[in-house]
Amino acid sequence: MNGTAFKNHAQLPIAIVGGGLGGLALAVGLLKHGIHVHIYEAAEAFSEIGAGVAFGINSITALHLIDPKLLEGYKKHATFNADADRASTFMSFRWGTDESRPGGHRGGDAMFDLNDEWHPERVKALGVRTRSCIHRARLLDELVALLPTDVTSFKKSFVTADQQEDGTLVLWFADGTTASASAVIGCDGIKSKVRELVCGTGVSATYAGEVAYRAMVPKVDAEKALGANLAFNGTIYCGYGGYIVTYPIENCDFVNMVAIPHDPGKTWVWDRDDWTVPATSTDLRDSFVGWHLPLINIICDHLLPGKWALFDLRHDAQYCKGKICLLGDSVHATTPHLGAGAGMAMEDAYILSQLIASVRSITHIEKAFRAYDAVRRPRTQTCIERSRNAAMAMDFLEPDIADNICALKKALQTSYRWLWHEDLEAQLCSAKELI
Repeated sequence: MNGTAFKNHAQLPIAIVGGGLGGLALAVGLLKHGIHVHIYEAAEAFSEIGAGVAFGINSITALHLIDPKLLEGYKKHATFNADADRASTFMSFRWGTDESRPGGHRGGDAMFDLNDEWHPERVKALGVRTRSCIHRARLLDELVALLPTDVTSFKKSFVTADQQEDGTLVLWFADGTTASASAVIGCDGIKSKVRELVCGTGVSATYAGEVAYRAMVPKVDAEKALGANLAFNGTIYCGYGGYIVTYPIENCDFVNMVAIPHDPGKTWVWDRDDWTVPATSTDLRDSFVGWHLPLINIICDHLLPGKWALFDLRHDAQYCKGKICLLGDSVHATTPHLGAGAGMAMEDAYILSQLIASVRSITHIEKAFRAYDAVRRPRTQTCIERSRNAAMAMDFLEPDIADNICALKKALQTSYRWLWHEDLEAQLCSAKELI
C-alpha cells in the first residue's frame, strides 16, 4: 500500500470491465496501492486470443514500474533473438520480393538490422534485450498469479452503467444481474461497450485496409525451411504491397509468422460483421505472388484456417467521462505494425494506477481520469498513426520512401526511437502537475 489507504464509497470497488492483459495489469497496479478493485469478465475464464506479443523497452519498463514481480514473471517466459550479437536488434529486415530494378536484390536478401542505437543500456539494466516476445497466455498467467482469487466475476457481459444520486455507479450485465462500483474503467477491447458511455456511438473501429494470415510453425520445420538464422531471430520481409513478419516464441519451440497484404481496394470497407473469415493457402498465395517461395511455402504448410481483418481506433474524443474511463484497445486499438499495442496498454496501466493512487479518494478520481486523458491520448493516438505509416513504408506504398531502403530505415528508426524511449516517469509527473 502506498501511503494513506484509498477512500471510496463505503469501500465499493473500482470496477474493471474486461479481464485481458490491460485490465489485469491495471488491477495489479491498483491493488499494489491498496485500492479495492473488482474485475468483470465476459468469458468463463481468463483467456487470450492470439499467440506472440512483442515488447520493446517502453513496454518492459512499464511492466517493471507496475510491479517488479510482473517483470520477473515476464522474463521467465520471454523469447529473445537467438543470436547473442543481436541483443540490441529489434528486427532484421529483408526483401520479401525481387527488387523492381534490373539487377536488383532478390527475395530473401538482407536489407538492414533495426537496432536500438540510442539507449541500449536501459534494456540490459532490466535484464532483457531490445526485442522480446511472449505468448499471450503466458503473460496472462503471470498477471493472474499476482491477483487474489476473489476479485473477478466471470460470465459477466457488460451492457451499461448508471450513475446514482450518491455518485456511485450501477453496472448492468447481460444475465440480468447488477453490481455497484465507485468508478468504472473499460478494458473491454476494440468492440468495447464501455466506450459508448464515454465517447458515444460515433467513435468506432475503422478498417485499416489490411488482413493478417497467421501460421504457427514448429521449430524443426521453420529451421528446415529458412535456416536457423532466419527462423530464430525476428525478421520482417518487405515487398510491393505487403510484408511478412516472423519471430520465435516459447523459447524458440515455435516461430510465429504473420503475412499482411495491403488491400488494393480504394474504398477500404469491411462489409462483414465477423472480422475473422475463412481463408486458404490459395488465398495467401494469390496475395503474395512472386514472393520468396521458401517463406510462402512454410506459411502455407502451417496456415491457420482464417484471415483477420485489421482495425484501429483513430479519434479525438476524450478517454474519460465523469467516473468512467477507458484503457488499452477499448479506446486506442492500433494495427500491429510497430509491435506496440499491448505495450501501450501496459503504459496506460502504470500511469492510470499511479494517478488514481495519488488522489487518495474516489471524490477526486475524475481529476485523475482527466490527467490520464491529457497525457495518454496524444501518445496513443500518435502511435496509431505511426503504426499505419509503418505499414505503408514496409509495403513500399509511401510515396516519399517507395523501395528506397535507406529512407525506409530512417523512417522506422524515427518511429521506434519515439516509441521506445518515452520517459514514463516524467509523463506521470506531468500528469500529476495537471491534478
